[in-house]
Amino acid sequence: MKKIIETLQLNRLLHGIRKDFLQVGDSITTSASDFQYPIADVLMSGLAMMFVQDPSMLEFQRRLQERKRSNNLNTIFGVENIPENTQFREILDPVNPSEVQVSFETCIRALQQTRIWSKFRVLDGRYAVLLDGFEFFRSDKRGCPHCLEYDHKDGRKDYAHKCLAVTLAHPTAKTPIPILLEEIKQEDGTKKQDCEFNAAKRVIPVLAKQYPHLDMILVGDGLFSKGPMIIEVKNAGLSYIFVAKPTDHTTLEENIAGLRLCSGVEKLEIAEDNGTKKVYEWSKDVELNGSSELKTNWFSYTETLKTGKIKYRNSWVTDIKPTRKNIQELVEVGRHRWQIENQVFNVLKNHGHHLEHNFGHGKKHLAFIFIILNFLAFMLHQILALSDKLFQATQEWVGTKDGLWLEIRVLLNRFVWKSWEALLNHMLDRSDEQCLECESQR
Repeated sequence: MKKIIETLQLNRLLHGIRKDFLQVGDSITTSASDFQYPIADVLMSGLAMMFVQDPSMLEFQRRLQERKRSNNLNTIFGVENIPENTQFREILDPVNPSEVQVSFETCIRALQQTRIWSKFRVLDGRYAVLLDGFEFFRSDKRGCPHCLEYDHKDGRKDYAHKCLAVTLAHPTAKTPIPILLEEIKQEDGTKKQDCEFNAAKRVIPVLAKQYPHLDMILVGDGLFSKGPMIIEVKNAGLSYIFVAKPTDHTTLEENIAGLRLCSGVEKLEIAEDNGTKKVYEWSKDVELNGSSELKTNWFSYTETLKTGKIKYRNSWVTDIKPTRKNIQELVEVGRHRWQIENQVFNVLKNHGHHLEHNFGHGKKHLAFIFIILNFLAFMLHQILALSDKLFQATQEWVGTKDGLWLEIRVLLNRFVWKSWEALLNHMLDRSDEQCLECESQR
């Protein structure tokens, strides 16, 4: 029987990640060995920088090393040699992104051993996985060969980097967990520009292969509710709930209109005490479009206020059979796609994670490697917030997330701590844990 862990601490997660990083190799002539820095040290340094939300962390830790002959990159993150800034980027540039992303799976396996994991289940034991793209860099100058190019009507050109994020989430929780990323980039020698749709087609079989034990439901916007994408999802053995806007699916809407005339659309109406009216509708095995025999299930939800004003309306397609028993949960899962925008992209861009900071383009994979490390650090934050009782107590004591990380950065840059737990215990005024400097003075 699998052991259930009550608390998942940072040191255990970092140990697993470092083991993954030790397996990462460099792929071209400029290698970590040229600079005498192990790739695992360089990757862990980058992860630490993202974890504490401080682009200057490496410099601060070098100063600590000079003054105190120790540093927090070593005591907490296991880094033996702190790389110089220029070499740091040169070493990371050729690293294979897929090898770095293995650590997402490592962290998910650790989370599965906690009691928290069961709280992510939806619709009879399935797991909702959100798909959405985001932009993390834009400029009027090309930064690297992988920059996407955008033409303006006035002749100007913009260059951007984009990515597709895959995130595990639950309708009632606000702690989505990133599990995979796919870069949207310009490939060498190709004229046709990459896009979010193609990135999704690439990532779906990878996702299915990496997590074969998860019964996943892919949740996405109207971009994905097209025949080719649905076929990709089904070929991978996954389920889907995709937004299906009436304007994008005229044949589907005509079929639904005809089914309404012959009682082919089922309905559930709920009247709330405050006068709000909720209407759920669904129909099974309807044609998605007029040019394909592909059939799907359709459902919709409309919420109307007492005044008659429509507060919310949307419709979706899915391979899951809608019933009176599951229709409300289907709508909840379909509606919570917003979490990836509000609870992931918005947090990473506007709450200290520096998602849109230009850490460097490089010539190969540098920009994407930094994004992977940023999302991996965010994943650690989310898991600690869910599972680590000491971290939860510290955050509650400080009061705000921004205040918590500000205080952590100050303490990390001024003192050397023998462990992450020692730092948190100090913040909670627990005298049994001290920084290394304090212990040496006792």
